[in-house]
Amino acid sequence: MKAGISPRVILVIIAAMFLLPLLLAWFMYSGAIEYKPSSTRNFGQLVDPPLPMAWQDVELIGGAGEAAPDPVQTFHEHWVILYDIPDSCAEACLQEVSALRQIHLAAGRHQPRIRIALLIRDPGSMEVQDSLRNVYSRFHLISDPSGKLAAALDQITAENGGAYLIDPLGNIMMSYKAGADPNHLKQDIKRLLTWSKLDEQ
Repeated sequence: MKAGISPRVILVIIAAMFLLPLLLAWFMYSGAIEYKPSSTRNFGQLVDPPLPMAWQDVELIGGAGEAAPDPVQTFHEHWVILYDIPDSCAEACLQEVSALRQIHLAAGRHQPRIRIALLIRDPGSMEVQDSLRNVYSRFHLISDPSGKLAAALDQITAENGGAYLIDPLGNIMMSYKAGADPNHLKQDIKRLLTWSKLDEQ
């Protein structure tokens, strides 16, 4: 009759099953083991490393007879979908802007956690401003007098237009080319809102 496995060996095997994953995680965290997944679940292009921005460098464009609100109070600690309005916001541009309205409406109870900012690099045209406000009254129109935001966006892509996702700490973390499927942005923001507790009190 063959002898069974000793209790001591069984105990060692059980301990190894618990300790090895912890050791592996520690080595990965410390940088001793480098691992980057070959693919991620996000649809947008990750900005690596994320580009920090300061909301005090931009200005909110108030409506006719309205005082412009403070951009820091408006955007700080919120997820911001930023759309870089092309020089000429024609039909395709207005369709993408309308899609952003639908993304915000589809967020349901998460709407207060999201702001949609439309960057107008040349804020002189009241006609463009009025057409954008007519699409959705909850858009926040912003200008960039310092040029710092435009410079940050130009680091990510040379193309004017497209959307960017900014986290509650003010980091530009994801970009979407002009003409990208709006459902991709909707799915990414939904996943982030579901998992992130950073901006919840």
